[in-house]
Amino acid sequence: MKRKFVKVMFFGALALSTVTYVGCKDYDDDIDNLQTQIDAVKVSLEELQAKVNSGSVITNVAKGENGITVTLSDGKSYELKNGTNGKNGTDADVWTIGEKDGYWYKNGTKTQYKAVGVDGGTGATGATGPSGAPGANGKYYVPNKETGKFDIYQDGKFVETTDISWKTTSEGGMTAILNGNVLTLQGVEGAPDGVTIDLTSGISLSSIAFMPDVVSKDVPYATTSAPFYHIKNYLDETKYNTATGEFTNLSDWGKSNVVAMNYRLNPEDANVDGKTVFGFIDRKVTTRATGDRTVLLNVDEKKVADGVVVIGATINPAALAQNAEYNIAALQAWYGQVPLASDYVYATSTEIDLVLADSVKTKAGDDEAKTFYKRSISTSFKDGETSAFIQKFVKLTADANAAFKYTSTINLKDYVGLYSNQKDNWLAALDFKGMSYEFTIPKEYLANDDEKTNQQWFIVKDKSKDGENPLENGTIMVNPEVVNGTPAIGRTPVVRVDAFLTSNSGQKKLVASSYIKLEITAEDPNPGEKPDYGTIKMSEPKAADYHKLEADQNAFTNKYDLDNVNMDYQAINNKIYGTAKLTSTTFWNYYGGQEHKYNVLVTVVNKSGQEVTLISEEAKQETDKVINTDGILLNIKLNSDATKTSAIKVGINDVIKTQNTYKDVDGKGAKYSVKIIIPSNDNSHGDIVLEQIFYVKETCVAYEYNPNYHFDNYNGHANCIVVKGQMANGHWEMSSRIAEHFKLIDGKDIFSYYKDVNNTKAISFKWADPSGVTPSGAFNTNEELKLSAAMTEPEIVKQMNYEVTLNNDEPCNFSYNVVFVNPFVAGDAKSISINGNAIGKNTGETMPQVLVTDNSKQNIYSYSTTTKKLELSKVATDTYKLTTSIVSVKYEPVKDQTWTDFTSQLTSGSTLSVDQSTGTVTWQNEGTTLSKNFSFKVKATVTFTDLSVVECYIPVNLTK
Repeated sequence: MKRKFVKVMFFGALALSTVTYVGCKDYDDDIDNLQTQIDAVKVSLEELQAKVNSGSVITNVAKGENGITVTLSDGKSYELKNGTNGKNGTDADVWTIGEKDGYWYKNGTKTQYKAVGVDGGTGATGATGPSGAPGANGKYYVPNKETGKFDIYQDGKFVETTDISWKTTSEGGMTAILNGNVLTLQGVEGAPDGVTIDLTSGISLSSIAFMPDVVSKDVPYATTSAPFYHIKNYLDETKYNTATGEFTNLSDWGKSNVVAMNYRLNPEDANVDGKTVFGFIDRKVTTRATGDRTVLLNVDEKKVADGVVVIGATINPAALAQNAEYNIAALQAWYGQVPLASDYVYATSTEIDLVLADSVKTKAGDDEAKTFYKRSISTSFKDGETSAFIQKFVKLTADANAAFKYTSTINLKDYVGLYSNQKDNWLAALDFKGMSYEFTIPKEYLANDDEKTNQQWFIVKDKSKDGENPLENGTIMVNPEVVNGTPAIGRTPVVRVDAFLTSNSGQKKLVASSYIKLEITAEDPNPGEKPDYGTIKMSEPKAADYHKLEADQNAFTNKYDLDNVNMDYQAINNKIYGTAKLTSTTFWNYYGGQEHKYNVLVTVVNKSGQEVTLISEEAKQETDKVINTDGILLNIKLNSDATKTSAIKVGINDVIKTQNTYKDVDGKGAKYSVKIIIPSNDNSHGDIVLEQIFYVKETCVAYEYNPNYHFDNYNGHANCIVVKGQMANGHWEMSSRIAEHFKLIDGKDIFSYYKDVNNTKAISFKWADPSGVTPSGAFNTNEELKLSAAMTEPEIVKQMNYEVTLNNDEPCNFSYNVVFVNPFVAGDAKSISINGNAIGKNTGETMPQVLVTDNSKQNIYSYSTTTKKLELSKVATDTYKLTTSIVSVKYEPVKDQTWTDFTSQLTSGSTLSVDQSTGTVTWQNEGTTLSKNFSFKVKATVTFTDLSVVECYIPVNLTK
C-alpha cells in the first residue's frame, strides 16, 4: 500500500521556554559528551513543532543514544524517541547534506550519492557506500517519500528510480532527513504509523543577485571588482629532461587566486546557514540535455551576514573559452535540494609569474624580487643531490643569503615567500592561498680545502620546532655535536627550500625550489634595526650663476667656488669611515656586498615639483668612477688600501639645465641632488648616503636697446624702436639695420657681444609677421629691415622676435616692436571757389593748394608760382635725396554722398569733373541755377615711389 506523509509548515506561534541542566566533571574530555546528554531534552513531536512555530530554526539533526537529536537555533538540543518497536538509537538513521561537498551523509558518514546538482568545496572523505550512479553531470539523489527510495534527478527533472533506500530497514525504526530547512521524520513517537512528517523552519531564500562594482569592457556583463590571476605551471621531481635533468613545466592543474564576489540575498533574513551549498554554473556552450557545465568558477569559501553572501571564488583557467561571451558564470545556491541561480557574471584570468623570493630583502612594489639560488634540475637526476649538484647553483664563493650567530637559531620561514615580478607584489597579497614551504638540509656541500670539509655537518634542524610535518620546520641551528659551537663560525652551509601551492582542487604541487646559503657568525648579524646615519652633506648647498659655469671638466680647476665640491682624503675619513666607525681597510668588509658596489643617484625637481632621476648608476669600489652627463661631473676614487688616496669630486658645467627647464626652487634656480649611496651588508651598520645640492639659475634678460631710437611707449605701442627711414642706395628709404636697435657695449654690437659672452652660442631674429617687410625668414646677422612697399599710413608697427640659445640648448626669447613712421604728411590746403550760377564752362585750379611736408613741417613738395607747377623743395632734394622722377600726382574727386546727391540731379548737359593730371575742376553749367552753395573735396595723391604715399585734400566750393 502507499505510504502516507504529512507536510506541516508552521508560521508564528507562542514561544516555549526550555529548562537546561548543566553538569561538570573533572575530566575535560568528558565534559562535551555529558553536556550533550543533559542538554538533549526529550520532547514530543508536538512540542518540537511548537518550538519551530515560535521562530526557532532547525540547525542540525544527529543520531542519538535513544533516538534522534534535533538542534535548534536557540542552541539547545531536543531528542525525539523511537517508535513503539524501536531498539534505542541503533534503529535510527539520520540523513544530512554535506555543507562543503553537497553529498548525502548517513549518520555522519559520507556516501557516494550527490545531494545537489552543483559542486561545492572539498569535503571530508567518507566511507564507501553501496553502488549507485555517480553524481556527475548535474545528477543528484532525491528521497522519494512514497517509495522510501532515492530517485535520480538532473537539472531539476526526474531521471530514474533506484533501489537505494533512505528509510531505516528495521521494523519500527525511525528516520530523519534534514533537507535544507525541511526536516522529514518517519517512525518517530507521536507520528501516525507509516506517516512521514515534514517540519519546515525559517524563511526560504527566494532569489540571489550579484552586486556589481565593475562592468566588463569585453561583454555586456558585470564582472569582478578584483582581477583573477592564475599560475600556469608546476614542477614534479619525477618529470624532467632525461638528458639535462631540467624540470619539465607541467600545466595539467588549475591554480588561481581567490576573488571575493558579493551577492544580495532576498529576503535578507532568509534561512541561509552553513548547510547551504553554493556553486557556480557556466553558460551553455554546446547543446546537451544535462544543463550547464560547472568548471569555470569554484567556491573556495563563503561568508553570510546582513543579507549578503560573500563568495571567495577561484577560476579554472583551462575552462576559459576564446569567445569572451562564453566566460560567464552564475552562482547557484542549494539549501537542501532546492536550487536558486543568480544573474551571470563575466570572469577572465591573467597568467602571472612567480619566484621564490627573499621576503626580508624584497618589499611589495619592487620591480624585481631579491631571490635565492634557484634550482632548475631535479634531485632525481643521475647521482641526485650531491655537492657537485648543489654547486651548479650555489658556488662556494657565492654570497650568503642570510646569517645567524653560532649560539642562536634562524627560522627560514621568515625569509621565504612567493612573489610576482610582473605584478610587483607577493602572491599572498594577490589573494593566493595554499602556500607552504619545506626545508631540507642536503647531505653534502664540500669546501675546496684539503679536508673537503662538509659545510652541512655544522647545522641541523631545531627539532623542538617540529610540527605535524617536520619538513615544514625551517628553524636551523648549529649541530650540537660541534663542541662549543665555535668551530662552526665562518661556515656556509646550504638549505634547500621547496615552495608548494595547493591547486584549486586541493592537490599540493611543487612550484619553485631554491638553495639558501647561510653564514654562521660570531656576533649577531642582525642586531635589531639598521642604524640610520641620515644624509651626510658633502658641503653646504651651492647656488651657481649659470653664466659663470665653464665647459667640460674646468669646474675642478677654476676659481669659481659654486660649481664644484672636492672631498679629499680627510673629508672622506671623517664623513664616510668616521660615520661608520671603520677604517678604509675594514670599511668594505661591511659595505657594498661581495663586489663592493655603491650607487650614484642624481635627481632634479621638475616644473611639477616632482623629483626626476637623471643619473642612476652602479659602480664598483675598485674602479675609478668618472661621469660627465647632463652637466653633472663626478670623479670618485674609493680605495680600500690605506696607502692609496681616496677622493670624491662633484661639479657642474655649462651643459646643465637651469630653471628655464626645471622648477625654480626658492628663487635659487633648478635644484639638483647628487647622491653617492653605499649600502651596508647587514644591520650592524647603516647605509652611507652622501649628498651635494646644487642650484643653477640663469635669468633671461633682454639686451639693452639703443636709447636714441627706443621708446617705452610710442603712440600707444609699448617697447618700440622707431624707424623714420635712412639714406640708402642714393635715396631715402624706410629701412634700418637690426644692430642699430641695440646699444653698443664696450664698442661691440649685439652680434659681437653674444659671440663673446659666456655660455651663449647663438642668436637669431625673426619677424612675428613677415608680410610687407624684409627679411622674410629668420636671420642671425646684421640684416637690413625694410618695408617692401611705400607707406600709405602714418605708421606701420611690426613685432620683432629674437632668441638667444645657451650652451645647454635652452632658449631665451624676447620681442619688441619696430614702428616705421611715414616721413611725409599732407600740409594744410586752402579751399578754392567757383561761381556755380555762371552759365557755360567755369574752372578752378587745385594744384596750387597741394602741399607735402615732412614730420618737422618742412616743405617737401609744393606749388611754385614761378614755374606754375609742383616742385620739390631744397630739403627734399638735398636731405631726402628725392628726384622728380620718383614723384607723381593723381587728382580725383572725393565721391562721397554729397557728391553723388549733387551730380545725380544735374540738368541735361551740365557736368562737374576733375582733371586727373592737372587737378583742374570744370563746372559745365547748362542752365542750372544753384539755390545754395555746394562744397566737395578733391584728393591729390602724391606718390614717392617705394617710399611714401601722401593724400592731400583740397576743399572746393560752388557758390550760388
